[in-house]
Amino acid sequence: MVAILGTLGFRANSLLPTLESTSGVDKVVVFCNDHPRALDALTEVQRVCSIMGIPIDRVAMSDAFDLLQAAKAMRSQVRQLKKEGHEIAVFNIAGGTKMMSAAALLVCAMEGLNSVYVHDETYREIPLPLLKVDYSQLLTTAQKEILTYIWRNRAKPMTQVDIALGMGKHKATINHHIQILEGKNVLHLVEDPNDRRRKVVRVDDALELMLEMD
Repeated sequence: MVAILGTLGFRANSLLPTLESTSGVDKVVVFCNDHPRALDALTEVQRVCSIMGIPIDRVAMSDAFDLLQAAKAMRSQVRQLKKEGHEIAVFNIAGGTKMMSAAALLVCAMEGLNSVYVHDETYREIPLPLLKVDYSQLLTTAQKEILTYIWRNRAKPMTQVDIALGMGKHKATINHHIQILEGKNVLHLVEDPNDRRRKVVRVDDALELMLEMD
């Protein structure tokens, strides 16, 4: 079973070239919002899919400008398709808002998917050179445990000493892993706004996606 995914904006032609160039497709999943012009484009894609005899599902984007929410929805769909036994041939990221395209590209990188962009004027497909990297192998078990602890306690500023005490680990061990994680740009050491002599650990909201790798 072969599926293709695509973000969709106001132009059906941003997705149709991929539909026409990919062989053996038996499922199409489209991510788009409720803007009338986006729904018009969806109707055209549905018409073409009907002619080709390919089922199409639409995943509604409630907020097309929320990167994390969009990435979560897309990733959930990708994992569901994989669970059902589908091979995802390609993810077309050409349509929709810039934030939707960015979310789709992020998901492609994290899930090891082929991705393609379609030129706005020529409608020529442009494959994007993403390396197929297994992100789940980029962090050790110890690093994942530290990040999970930081994420669950992110509401309060914590120093490396706080983390060591909270996890019952040696300070040198925590410092070692924090240094590596900072080098990987997974977290940041910043000044404590309440005490400039202290460095606290800060993580971004997107860390939630990284912790869902397994």
